[in-house]
Amino acid sequence: MSNVYQSAAPSSPSAPSSSALSAAGDWITAQERVDWQSSGLLPLHQWDGAVKAVIRLMASAPTPMLLMMGPRGILLANEAAQGLLAGPAPMLNGRSVLDVWPESDRFHSWLLQTVAAGQAVRVRERAFSRPGASGRQTLLLDLDATPVVSEAGAVVAVLCIAHDVTDWDLCTRRLADSEQRLRHALEGSGLVGTWTLDLATRETVADASVARMYGLSAEQCEHGIPDAHFLQAVHPEDLPQVTAAFSEAERTGTPYRCRYRVVERGGTTARWVISSASPCRNAEGQVFQFLGVIVNVTEQMETVSALAKSRFHFRTLTEALPQIVWSCDGEGRHDYFSVRWSEFTGVDLKDVNEDTWKTLVYPEHWERVQAAWGNALRTGSSYDIDYRFRHRCGEYRWLRVMALPIRDEEGRIVRWFGTSTDVHEAYQIAEERERFARELERIAAEDQLTGVLTRRAFLARAAAWVDAQLPAQAGASLLMLDVDHFKNINDLHGHSAGDRALTALAHTIKASVRPQDLTGRMGGEEFAIFLPGCGEADAVRLAECICQSLAGGRVDVDAGVTIAVTASIGVTTARVEPGVLETMLSTADKALYVAKSRGRNQTFFSAAPAPSAPSASSVIRR
Repeated sequence: MSNVYQSAAPSSPSAPSSSALSAAGDWITAQERVDWQSSGLLPLHQWDGAVKAVIRLMASAPTPMLLMMGPRGILLANEAAQGLLAGPAPMLNGRSVLDVWPESDRFHSWLLQTVAAGQAVRVRERAFSRPGASGRQTLLLDLDATPVVSEAGAVVAVLCIAHDVTDWDLCTRRLADSEQRLRHALEGSGLVGTWTLDLATRETVADASVARMYGLSAEQCEHGIPDAHFLQAVHPEDLPQVTAAFSEAERTGTPYRCRYRVVERGGTTARWVISSASPCRNAEGQVFQFLGVIVNVTEQMETVSALAKSRFHFRTLTEALPQIVWSCDGEGRHDYFSVRWSEFTGVDLKDVNEDTWKTLVYPEHWERVQAAWGNALRTGSSYDIDYRFRHRCGEYRWLRVMALPIRDEEGRIVRWFGTSTDVHEAYQIAEERERFARELERIAAEDQLTGVLTRRAFLARAAAWVDAQLPAQAGASLLMLDVDHFKNINDLHGHSAGDRALTALAHTIKASVRPQDLTGRMGGEEFAIFLPGCGEADAVRLAECICQSLAGGRVDVDAGVTIAVTASIGVTTARVEPGVLETMLSTADKALYVAKSRGRNQTFFSAAPAPSAPSASSVIRR
């Protein structure tokens, strides 16, 4: 793999420059800036054409891929491989694989030597460690390493594709543990047993529970025993129906089920059992064996029968899953849908062709679905997408569709297996939760009487604007308003009249302010208006406008009774700086009380004090 190493001879004048790789995107450009020469390699633009072709493929691949070059395996990893194998740690590129994972140097040395000799390598469930939030994290990876060969036939690099199977391994071990526990539970109960009949040899392999039910040797049953021994234990009155039912199942290749009595050899006590079996077919579609369960239903028939049904369903898991289970060939042509397909779509399985599923996708989602499925088929990456699919009732319901590729020993995709899960209710719940949250936010932020902001919401939004404007030191104004003689209105005309007075002031404010202005009810009859980017003149003009508009009308408080409502307003203006909002509130509040003390129904302006300047004030009378 010497083609990417430094040489004393000058590079060929016809070698492609780095600009020829610019179409590969920013990632390739970043790799050109890596100091490859410090690792003993040539600059990237002088690398072999085969290596550069692989780099262009890696640049946009979502699958973790990395190149290893030279005897020490200098790494060039794409972004997916960097994220999987190193996480937030320093970049892998330009470093030796032997230095990055010194604990696995023997394995990597072997891998480099084997692939450098022209041999592809596949490694399954190889443990790798990477830095994590709580220390080193161990991953299980499937690795496919293949030589990168130059036009001259020399191996110039090793291309390694990594697949994270950590979660898959965990699920497999959990499934094996579950099966073991189920096996122990069945054997311990003595009520349920499993058996397998080979049709070619007519021998039955059964567990200890079946052996006890039939009075046979557990050891012989474990290794296989002629099925005639089992028939001899069937009660004579039930034997004809047993043989007829199984003969029919064997002839038609359909599931077998029969309820009958078993009598131990030399015994007189009969046990009631239910025997069920599912036919298994070979590649030619011929039934070659039956997998079955036997349930002792003598004392608790219904309870144990349910357990046998559960065991039977476990063996036929694909058809029992609530999801639609489907599969495709390596080219993406669908060749199987579970019965859940017909239950969901209303389309009979015999009427399904390759285009059927495409016609059921929500039209507005089809382009996105087509792009995602096409990308999965092209790249071999997992397929994971949510979209809406037509239900048999005509409604388009949300499905979560996921699929994984199955590869042969040479790494070629030979099948796809996928599931489609109805998540429509989850989407509806999420949408309803979002609507509810928005409504709660509105209720919490809006004064129910006047429709303006509550005190808390007003202060929070004003503070947010101030914080955002601190770097720019923009200006703002603030008005504090108070209904004049509000207590008298309540005492003379009742609290409903006071509410109408407050509502009248709120309506007047809403009609006068800009869309970006904030209005809040600070408590009782007191209101505040925050005016972003508003100077003194405009703030005073607005205050005067509100005073005049409010005083120019009357408020209905009872049938045929109207009252005049006026307000006093304190005005202040300041440049944004830390703590300015509290200063403006205090200054405007003091200005409000000056306006009230000077006769009400007027405005009073007072500039918010600045650190280096005394405050100035002026009064504006009507």
